[in-house]
Amino acid sequence: MSVQKPLPPTFRSLYRLFLRTASASVLHQSSARQNLRARWRPIFDEGAKVTQEFQNKSEGASPEWIRSREIWLNTWNKRLDHTLELLYNSSQTRGQPHKITRNLAFITGLERRRIVGKFKRLPRWDPTSKKYEPLTPAKLKALHKKNDEEKFQDHTLKALDEVIRMAEAFSGLTLGRNDVTLRRMPEL
Repeated sequence: MSVQKPLPPTFRSLYRLFLRTASASVLHQSSARQNLRARWRPIFDEGAKVTQEFQNKSEGASPEWIRSREIWLNTWNKRLDHTLELLYNSSQTRGQPHKITRNLAFITGLERRRIVGKFKRLPRWDPTSKKYEPLTPAKLKALHKKNDEEKFQDHTLKALDEVIRMAEAFSGLTLGRNDVTLRRMPEL
């Protein structure tokens, strides 16, 4: 049985530096800071996973596998260096970098609210309620409109994510992921 080594101090230091810089880039506003942390957490989870795989490599690991992990980690480190530069500039000036980080935090917060709104708790069932009557054409039309709106929002978010990926590739940095995970249902 092999025991996993803890992450190297340089990785933990990079993560702490990132958290402080991200907080400063949005002027330590709690909701924006929380949104930025949630946005970049999957990036660091992925980096931690590859780092641990690389640290715990078996003696029989192929040189190609080792080389691919080294290349991936070098690319990841360069991207995070550029991301830290963006966040630092955002914390020092109120120009384009600040607008980018502020809007990324805002988009993440909106997506979280949208997802939570989808899963809001249903009230106790009342069989005599008028809302359980058969659907009229107007109600059916409203239901279709609501479904179309949800599809539209999903498509716009996918398009926005694609634009963000292109900006990342062009600039050599990472702008996080907009994957909202609900750990527990919020009280509504």
